[in-house]
Amino acid sequence: MTTSHPPTWSELGAASRGRKVPPVPTPPGEGSTTAGISQHEPTASKAWAPVALVLIAAVVVLVVVGLVGMVVALA
Repeated sequence: MTTSHPPTWSELGAASRGRKVPPVPTPPGEGSTTAGISQHEPTASKAWAPVALVLIAAVVVLVVVGLVGMVVALA
């Protein structure tokens, strides 16, 4: 009984595609190289969302007032 050998890269056509090194899965020890390096950052404050909405609403109101004023001035 003979053992079949795995096909070489030239047999698979990898040489014609320019591939030099066969792709291999990442070893388990190298999988997460940044684990444990960075510190946990504090959660962002929730107070900015209402302030941002109020500011956006104020700008929209000012633009609408300006546009209405321009229409009234043309009439």
